[in-house]
Amino acid sequence: MEIQHLRHLVAASESTSFAKAAKRCFTSRQNIAHSVKVMESKLGTVLFERKGNEMILTPDGVEAARAAREIVEQVENFDVMFAQSTLPSDMLTLAVSNNLFAGIPSSTDEFIHSYSDNLRIRECDCEKCYELVLTERTDLAIVMCMKREFPECNVREIASSHSYAVVNVDSPLAQKDRLSVMDLKGQQLLLMSKPPFQYEPLFTQMKELNFDQDKASVITSTSSMVHMVRRYKVMGLVSKKFAVEPPKDIRTVPIDDPRLDWHFYVLFQMDVKKFATISKLIRGIQDTFEGDKNYVSAAEAAANAISD
Repeated sequence: MEIQHLRHLVAASESTSFAKAAKRCFTSRQNIAHSVKVMESKLGTVLFERKGNEMILTPDGVEAARAAREIVEQVENFDVMFAQSTLPSDMLTLAVSNNLFAGIPSSTDEFIHSYSDNLRIRECDCEKCYELVLTERTDLAIVMCMKREFPECNVREIASSHSYAVVNVDSPLAQKDRLSVMDLKGQQLLLMSKPPFQYEPLFTQMKELNFDQDKASVITSTSSMVHMVRRYKVMGLVSKKFAVEPPKDIRTVPIDDPRLDWHFYVLFQMDVKKFATISKLIRGIQDTFEGDKNYVSAAEAAANAISD
């Protein structure tokens, strides 16, 4: 078992197919499938099962993916200590928050992929991305979270998107056109990352309204979320991109509260030597969001706020 097998398992656990996992890892679908097969052989259990066109984690798969993610993060923490001193001068290190690629436009995904020869990409939770930028262990980070501040680093807000609840079609909430924060009360919430950081506005409101904050669990991927919503009648939170064409038996309902909108930020430290390269990358990312109807540009959001 090699670290690459673990990386492939983590990518597969956070994607709906091995093909999408392969794209994120800049490898082939066959290599992802091979790594999963190696892991299943070593662990003596099935990690994925096919549901229609999607690959869904089994219960053992959820545990294995969680353990693999922790190991990969430890290894990358070690690697990143020396990354900046060993990378070529034209190479950038980029941190992205967990499941970012499930929430950004396809054009943004393609643009980042086009930089693959000049980017070293690391995926971790939103708080870890921020920490890596603050400690200058990565050149920049792209994060997706509810509205928040990032002191002590440069921040460029790229765009925003409405937040949607993912519910089973049999849920009474599926019959509503919109949901409020009060509709979340009593629900078992499935969240994509550590709640206190990425979901700060949500948890602030939950505390003010005396919601049970223990009714929130961190889920590994949108595919796992769908599986849990179908089977256990729980609720997930996603961006509009996922909500446009929800899977069968799933309903996505917009949350009518702008405080819970998703925001896409680029975080970076000012580096004179790499400023031109970083600026070019940020401009390209911003351009790919514009024109996509699932997102509101930062400039448009600011203009709307003034008019309101």
